[in-house]
This record gives sequence, C-alpha cells and structure tokens, in this order.
Amino acid sequence: MKLTIAKEQLTAALRRALNVISTRTTLPILNNVLLETVDGKLVLTGTDLEVSIRTEVPATVEDPGTITVLAKKFGQIVGSLPDGEVILETGENQQLAISCKKSFFKIISMDSAEYPRENQMENGWSFVSTCGELRKSLEKVAYSTSPDETRRVLNGILMSLRGGLLTMAATDGRRLAMVEKALPDGVAGEGDVILPPKVVNELQKLGDDEKQVTVQLSDRRVSFKTADTLITSKLVDGNYPNYRQAIPGSFSQTVILPRQDFLTVLNRVSMVVSETSASVKIKLEKAQATVSAVSSEIGESNEPFDVSYEGKPVQIAFNPGFLMDPLKHLECDQVTLEFNDEYSPVKISGDEGFLYIIMPMRV
Repeated sequence: MKLTIAKEQLTAALRRALNVISTRTTLPILNNVLLETVDGKLVLTGTDLEVSIRTEVPATVEDPGTITVLAKKFGQIVGSLPDGEVILETGENQQLAISCKKSFFKIISMDSAEYPRENQMENGWSFVSTCGELRKSLEKVAYSTSPDETRRVLNGILMSLRGGLLTMAATDGRRLAMVEKALPDGVAGEGDVILPPKVVNELQKLGDDEKQVTVQLSDRRVSFKTADTLITSKLVDGNYPNYRQAIPGSFSQTVILPRQDFLTVLNRVSMVVSETSASVKIKLEKAQATVSAVSSEIGESNEPFDVSYEGKPVQIAFNPGFLMDPLKHLECDQVTLEFNDEYSPVKISGDEGFLYIIMPMRV
C-alpha cells in the first residue's frame, strides 16, 4: 500500500475512528485501527466489537492495500507531524512507513485479515434524517438516562418508530424526557430499539448539521451512515418500560416562563445548595415566580422574576439539576410548566414535540 493524504484530513478521520477504540481489551487486534484503500480513498475503521466507526477520506492512492497499526500511537504520531502531505507506505514485514516533509516513522503492524468486519445489515427498517436533527433529538433526552449500570435498559435511549412517528425517550425512574417527530410519508417498518450509551455519545459528535444520515435498524444492530462515515452498533437487549404511564392525562395549573431567565435564576440560586439540602423551591404567585434555596452549611438565596401565571399560590420543590437539564438543551424562548399540586408529576414543554416529566421533591 502506498498513498498520499493531507495531514488535516487524516487527523480528522483518525479522531473519529479512535473514539471507539478501547485500551482495555483482551484481543490485541482491537487496539489497532484498520487502514484500507477503497475506490481511490483511504478508509479507517475502529471498533470495540460493540460500536464500530468506519470513515473515508480522499487520498492519492499509488498502490492499494490494507494494514492495521496501533491506533493510539498512530494517532500520536500523525498529530505530531508538520502540516502538509503525509505519505503512508507498507514495506517488508508489513511495517508502515509514515513520512511528512522531514519527519519519518516506521511502525509495526498486525495482519489485517484478523481485524473484525461488520456484516451487511439485513431486514429491519430505515429512515433518513439530518445530522443536526438527530443530534438535537438525542441531546434533548440523553441526560435523563440512568447512570446505574445494573439497569442496562435504562442506560440507553429508546428509539421507536410507530405509524410514521419517530420517538426518542429516556428515563431514570425519577424523570422522563421524550421527543417526537413525524417522518416523511412512505417510511417503511415499525419497531422499538434501545441505543447503548456509547453510540449515543458518538452520534452527538456528528458534524455538519445539514448532512443527511440514513438510519438502518434490525433486531440486534443499528447503523448510521453519512456520505463519509458509517457508525454501527449493537443494541441493548431487553424491553423498555412503558414510560407513557408516567405522563398524567391532564393538568389543572399552567405557568409560562422565559426559558433563559429561568435557567439563569436557577443556576444562581442553586449555588447555596448542598448535599444535605439538595433542593430549590419555586413559589408561584400571580405573574411572579420566586426561586429559593436554604442550606445550613452554606446559607440561603432567593430571586423573583416575572412569569405568566394566574393560578392560586403554590410552592414546589425540585432537584435543581433535574430542573435545569432540559432548559440547557431546548431552543425555545419560553417553556410551559403544567401541574396539579406540589407533589404530583410536573410536565415541561417548549420545543416542538418535546416533553419532560419530573417528580417534585418532598421536603
């Protein structure tokens, strides 16, 4: 194999492939990145057997071929090279020579035949979105996943397609975040899958918001394909709980708040929150909300701001982090809070198709 490639493009492609390569593996080949030439391009693949990233970049290929090299070390070497054209060439004993201007390296490789390849996706269903829409939907729910590794189903995000409606949902048992979006007519297939946290993390790094991404799913795997990158992942085994049961059928009280002002005040007031008093209170009166917090270790804080509210006075306590999470990821100017009393579930909505259910704290 011999090719020439711009350092900038090689670095960007390596960064994507390296994201999924683990240093903790019992299979030495998984410490490597696979380099191969396909149709006049350099294709780089990294995998940990759960998630695989395959990305291609333009190159001037003189001699096609394939090789695998230690991923982290190759990445360090390429990152240290001066800007310019990089020449990659395999020699005797399948060593890879790397040269750029006056810099020269030669590193040992492993047989590429041992490197695991992804099989073609079979059956299942698919749809097309944009990188921006997919990334934003995931960001609006990902914070609600459970960090408890013994609850693997709740570590992931549910992706559901029913009747042309795509739903992303995440819950940790104390809150629920959900985004629904109608897909174009003619999308074939219906089903529910659970995306593991590692692939969710990679999808949130997708680049150009306008770039198209084709999502294809089967019973065990999912793939996300753009013009130059293919991300493939195993799915989480198990059945997602019936999260819709957590959504009350109706609410008696409604308040409309300016999202950014609400987030700013919450952030300021919660500075006095401690581990033993981990709550903020929101007191609602006619046209005004007051956020307050008290801590015996630190002190107290309160701040009022204008809202649209005509109901009876009420005070509700929340975990401040849980309350701020959706506000950080929404794009709307105003959010709507709906509730029945100070102890029942509270609904937050704002962006089209978004819904968040949070349980108040009893203090």
